[in-house]
Amino acid sequence: MKNWKRATTGTVAAGLLIALIMKVLGQTFMLIGNLLFMVGLAFLVFGAICVLAKGHLFTGWRHRRKKGQDPLPGEKIGVRHVASVKNSPIVVNPLARFGLVTGICYIILGIVFTI
Repeated sequence: MKNWKRATTGTVAAGLLIALIMKVLGQTFMLIGNLLFMVGLAFLVFGAICVLAKGHLFTGWRHRRKKGQDPLPGEKIGVRHVASVKNSPIVVNPLARFGLVTGICYIILGIVFTI
C-alpha cells in the first residue's frame, strides 16, 4: 500500500474514532456530522491548493522594472515555451491526493452521521 493510502486510511480511522468517543461522551450525531463535514471541506481546500501549486500559474510573467531601469536582455521568454508549460497535464501529487481523498471520505461520513 502506498504511503498516501496508508495516511488516508489512518486519518479517516482516527476521525471515526474521535466521532465515536464524542458520541460516548454525549454529543449529538448532528454536531459530530457537522464537524466531520467541516473538516472534510478543509481537507478538500488543502488538496485543491496542492494541485494548484503545481499548475505553473505564473509562467511567463515578467518582473516589474523600476523607473529608468533598462530591460534585461534575457528577459524575453519564448511564447512556445510558455504555452508548452501552461498546457502540460495537471499534476496531482501524493499530498494533494491525500487531501482530496480524505476530504471526500470525511464529507461522506459527515453526511451519514447527520442523516
